[in-house]
Amino acid sequence: MVTPDPRAGFSDIDRSADPAEFVRVLDTLTALDFIRAYKRRTFELLGVQPGDSVLDLGCGTGDDVQELGRLVGPSGRVVGVDRSETVIAEARERVRGSVLPVEFQLADAYALPFPDAAFDVCRADRVFHHLEQPRQAFGELLRVTRPGGRLLLFDPDFETAIVDAPDRDLTRRLLNFYCDGYQDGWMGRRLWGLFREAGLTEIVVEPVPVLLTDLSQANAVLALQDTVGRAGAAGVVSEAEGAEWLDGLRTASEQGRFFAAITAFIVIGRKP
Repeated sequence: MVTPDPRAGFSDIDRSADPAEFVRVLDTLTALDFIRAYKRRTFELLGVQPGDSVLDLGCGTGDDVQELGRLVGPSGRVVGVDRSETVIAEARERVRGSVLPVEFQLADAYALPFPDAAFDVCRADRVFHHLEQPRQAFGELLRVTRPGGRLLLFDPDFETAIVDAPDRDLTRRLLNFYCDGYQDGWMGRRLWGLFREAGLTEIVVEPVPVLLTDLSQANAVLALQDTVGRAGAAGVVSEAEGAEWLDGLRTASEQGRFFAAITAFIVIGRKP
């Protein structure tokens, strides 16, 4: 049986063995320069204005909600929703005493607790590859967006992950195993179709290439070491193959020649 990547557990954090670990993972990723950069780009594309009402689906610990709250100002409103009590509690704690116009709610992506056309802007960042029914969730986002409002999704395409390693067959086996550990590792390439099927207009797609030249950073983004361990347990690779592959990556990183990459996609459109 294939054991999924632990990060696939983001679809049900509260039932995991260590819910707090997901908070630590989120904080580690949010601290990375390239993640901060693409997030700023999503805010630019959305064109959030003072007074806007904004929904952030799958808000996690709420860092993006806080930034959006600064953009909409005191006359605006930003609501962060997530299905995890763990991250919503953390998000609320992080804004305790703040005057930002933000709030956090537990919510199901498939049945959002808001009336039709409640928001000017809706976004979801690294959420849809965790969903079993992405079309249903997208339909809910569309429902709660006002006519003329904007929707933005950001998701990686995990099969675009590459690692420079000597053994091509072994590398492909490991990276495909990593991709298939998610609910839909191809979600990045599917976003365009979701927007087109839903009839959105003014659709813009921007690829976000992520270049990784340090093994420790690649482990944070692509979970390489963990993938080797899980692939070994699943019989995809032998213990010796996995150890040799990781040793090669460590050597490459020490010598300054490590290279890995993955591509994600920002897609934004306007509700007719």
